[in-house]
Amino acid sequence: MITDKAFQMAVKKAIAEHKKSRNISFSFEGEIYWIKRRLSNGRNQFAKSSVNVQFYTEVARSTIAHRLTGLSPEIVYLDADCMVTRAAGENINHWMKESISEEEKMDILFRVGQALGELHQAGMTHGRPALRDFLYEDGRVTLLDWENQPRAENKDKCMALDYLLLLLSLFREPYAEMNYIKALEKGYAEAAGRETRGKARAFLKKHAFIGNLAKALDIFHMKDVEAFSKLYRYLAD
Repeated sequence: MITDKAFQMAVKKAIAEHKKSRNISFSFEGEIYWIKRRLSNGRNQFAKSSVNVQFYTEVARSTIAHRLTGLSPEIVYLDADCMVTRAAGENINHWMKESISEEEKMDILFRVGQALGELHQAGMTHGRPALRDFLYEDGRVTLLDWENQPRAENKDKCMALDYLLLLLSLFREPYAEMNYIKALEKGYAEAAGRETRGKARAFLKKHAFIGNLAKALDIFHMKDVEAFSKLYRYLAD
């Protein structure tokens, strides 16, 4: 943990300048840091106590993930209202829009899949992995947003849901080409094997009604429904 008083003052100054922001970037002695504040993410209207639970859950799970795998950024400063981590690059959607080679893009997605596989191999799940939660810089992938508790008690089911949600986030993007999808899956398989893919496929087939309904709604071109339809066609049909 950074205990330098000047650093703590820089954190407070950044928060004062962005009072309504939940995530704040600031610079200190030539290095970039990110502040995550104990505020609602705006996606729900939970009571204040739930915001507290989300914040402290993220602190705990992020710390465990960092110690077990190094995939979560190290928390360098923590108080009752915020946590601070070092910057770890841009998210995956940024890189996929950059003017880099197809090979580089496939390698980045391979590393994303590999990161999720390494997390699962360490006995952890994320709860809501999406491409926006993965940062990439100099060959290293970092995973953010640990506030979501696993969606099931059974670890195999939690891993299958992680796998599906990450693929779903890729299918939501306009660049979701088959070579990118295969690269992500290959990265996961090399880190954790192919068993989770089979369990994810079985989960979709068990909920075939939802998959078939999504396919029937394709004509309305609703982004999330179309993404799920593509995922279902890819894994379950």
